[in-house]
Amino acid sequence: MLLPRILSAIVMAVLFICAVFVLDVSSFVFAMAVVVVLAGWEWARLSGVRSQLGRVAFAVMIAAICVVVFNRDWQDAALSVSPILWGLALFWVIRYPSLLVWKFKLSRLVFGAFVLVTTWSALAVLRQSAEFVVWVLLLMGLIWGADTGAYFAGRAFGKRKLARFVSPGKSWEGVIGGLLLTQVGLAVFAGLSDFSFNYWLVLAVIGFVTSFVSVLGDLTESLFKRHEELKDSSHLIPGHGGVMDRVDSLTAAAPIYVLLLSLVGWL
Repeated sequence: MLLPRILSAIVMAVLFICAVFVLDVSSFVFAMAVVVVLAGWEWARLSGVRSQLGRVAFAVMIAAICVVVFNRDWQDAALSVSPILWGLALFWVIRYPSLLVWKFKLSRLVFGAFVLVTTWSALAVLRQSAEFVVWVLLLMGLIWGADTGAYFAGRAFGKRKLARFVSPGKSWEGVIGGLLLTQVGLAVFAGLSDFSFNYWLVLAVIGFVTSFVSVLGDLTESLFKRHEELKDSSHLIPGHGGVMDRVDSLTAAAPIYVLLLSLVGWL
């Protein structure tokens, strides 16, 4: 399993680099739409859709919604839904497994449609920024930093469970470690960018919220996988599971991050 995992990681890294540094706006937006459509096929499985036809139909619906949002230029409007969406996800995670609403297949499908479309909208808006490369690399750095810091801090100090019924392996110490690592990274970034103190404070708040929400994205997918008794969202990526397993943190972090950047006038 190690060789397929390494090869898959190399391919994903190359595709990410090409998407960021090579593709123009239209090609990037289309490529991200392909990613969320594949994730939509997996989300239908996480929502309890058994038939392959039903999963494909849901993926096609996600593609159709993206086309409508793009043609109507509704990406910014879609982003405004994100705080409500992830506030609901937080409520679900906290109340798991006693809350009943998320157990309904339709609830999970509707929630998933909003999650995927807002993720795609965030990336589409971000790509149109003159500073796209900087902002997207910073976004990925926040997600990876939060994940890496949480892993090592959790292994070293983890005692208090974050969400024992959803993801027993995660701890509050791990989350704190991830948040601290991202703040150190942001301080270095701000210093190298010659940011003023006030700008650095704003960036620190955006980074804190984005990193914290990225954890919620991971937990939310874990909640659905646990309910369906699934280890991975699919087997599309050898050694890594499915697309959703790779972008679960991004689905929460990207919309909130882009929305905050827009609110402070940086996009």
